[in-house]
Amino acid sequence: MSTVIIYGATGYTGRQITDVAVSSGLAPIIAGRREALLLEMGYSLSLQYRVFGLDSPAQIDAGLAGAKVLLNCAGPYHRTAGVLIDACIRNGIHYLDIAAELDSYNISIHRHQDALDAAVMLLPGCGGSVTMLGCLAGLTIASVVDPISIDIGMYVAGPMSQGSLASAAENMCVALERHEGHLKEMEEGTTLTLDFGDGKGPVVCFSVTLPDLITIHKSTSVPNIRTFVHLGSRDGLPAKQISVPDGPTASERAESPYHASVVVKDKAGVSHRSVLHTVNGYSFTALASTEAVKRVLAGVSKPGFQVPAELFGPHFVTEVGGSKWEAC
Repeated sequence: MSTVIIYGATGYTGRQITDVAVSSGLAPIIAGRREALLLEMGYSLSLQYRVFGLDSPAQIDAGLAGAKVLLNCAGPYHRTAGVLIDACIRNGIHYLDIAAELDSYNISIHRHQDALDAAVMLLPGCGGSVTMLGCLAGLTIASVVDPISIDIGMYVAGPMSQGSLASAAENMCVALERHEGHLKEMEEGTTLTLDFGDGKGPVVCFSVTLPDLITIHKSTSVPNIRTFVHLGSRDGLPAKQISVPDGPTASERAESPYHASVVVKDKAGVSHRSVLHTVNGYSFTALASTEAVKRVLAGVSKPGFQVPAELFGPHFVTEVGGSKWEAC
């Protein structure tokens, strides 16, 4: 019962995660819909593979047989998270994913009691921006008395993968914020100037709806949260992707570290700022999700909907890929 299954292992990020998992001593079962790719990948890495789609609960249950942990890397997650979460609850398997969409988080909230009853953990966002930003907020807020608001932003550098672009395109919506504890539409065109501590000075960030509106609120209880993104170069724009078959190369990732910045305000109106520097987001996701899987396999888990910054603590981010946190 120590088996981890990586679903969507043949995708751009799934392949990176599988490589990191194998290099760290794990022997995951890789799974997905495309047998030819799974066969080739399984042979090259000496891994077992399973082929199953998500249309039949019986086929999903058979595909997950014997697993303790499922790591879902198959986006867009509004198509995959719900059925796989239900299957994990039915089969007593901890569910993890790397989603940056709201769907996994809303589904996890709705399935929270069912997961509690089944002693199953739902941990969406165990790698990537949710881990980065959640931990950054947690590290910053630890020394703040009576925090009332969090403005947090991500500096996205380098090209995006085809999967990320497809997911973003299918989840475009009006920018939301958390205001007095509730999600509401943000005023159109809202921007924020943030300094990411990378030596380039303040830059303009645009408002986006990120799942951190849910996860940071859960881990901090701060009532007012806004999320922003700055695209570091034109390489991050969809037009660039026409010539990119899958996603950024290893050299492109190495040349494009990510940064994050947060401003926490307290009741007295004092602003508390800090920044986070990490490896490229795709590389961070592979490292962080693998570490999360290893910790869950080792027994670090809580039933129901959880978030990485709470489950592993806010210093989790600084234990991944040489990430560095700095108070400003």
